[in-house]
Amino acid sequence: DPHGRIAHWKRVEGHTHSEILASNLTYDQAAERERREAIALRCVASPGGQRNGLSNWSVYHVWGGRTS
Repeated sequence: DPHGRIAHWKRVEGHTHSEILASNLTYDQAAERERREAIALRCVASPGGQRNGLSNWSVYHVWGGRTS
């Protein structure tokens, strides 16, 4: 759930802004999109959880706080 993950990072790192960049991706699609976005946005990337064989992965961006 990207909204839950965004809420987590806002709470933990104090981010004030967020954006879901893509949804309904496979694990590999999401990992590649996250890698490209992190390079373009010059930000920290953290891969998601375990592969599950479904196209239910999202890529999101949070900012305005601090990274751990």
